[in-house]
Amino acid sequence: MRRPKAPRIGAAAIILAAVVLNVVLPGRYRIGPEWLSSVAAVVMIVPMIVGGLTRGNPFWRRVERIAMFAGVGLALVFNTCNLIVVVYNLVTNSRTMSPEPLFYTSVAIWAGNMFIFTLIYWLIDRGGPDARASGDLAAYADFDFPAMDDPAKVPPNWQPGIVDYLFLGFTTSTAFSPTEAMPLTARAKILVIVQSSVSLITIAVVAARTINILQ
Repeated sequence: MRRPKAPRIGAAAIILAAVVLNVVLPGRYRIGPEWLSSVAAVVMIVPMIVGGLTRGNPFWRRVERIAMFAGVGLALVFNTCNLIVVVYNLVTNSRTMSPEPLFYTSVAIWAGNMFIFTLIYWLIDRGGPDARASGDLAAYADFDFPAMDDPAKVPPNWQPGIVDYLFLGFTTSTAFSPTEAMPLTARAKILVIVQSSVSLITIAVVAARTINILQ
């Protein structure tokens, strides 16, 4: 039996935005070839399109889910490695580093981190987007959205969408902690810790050092 399929346009837009960030990242601070992010995006988006054309075929839904997890996992590794490279260069070659590319790099890493975790949260919470759309939910929610506690303020059978997870990703990267949806499960708390740590290092070390160089 085919379950209702959640919209994918928002997730596809976030994937493409992450690719653009990787492309504009200065080469000296980027791990791996420039084309790798484009290939990963194609691998993630093609199953989305095929799944939509086949009206949520279970096989393509599984392929899409595997591709998405592989893609965001790879993106997380590379984005974190990019941050390590930047920090290493700051420690060893700060006097010879140009501030402008360093600033652009810190913005790209910070925004990439936000997009990556937005997709991760969207993929794991309550069994994923299709499970939320169909009502076939996992036993426990990974995140507690305020709207879940007050049904009178949202439409019937409301479930968080990609924009809700984007907001969660943004606030976690900005405040270094969740400000709206609280993590409930152990895996959600670990993910929030990792995202906040990457964001904190990017802002406190890279961006702050860049401003210092500019001055």
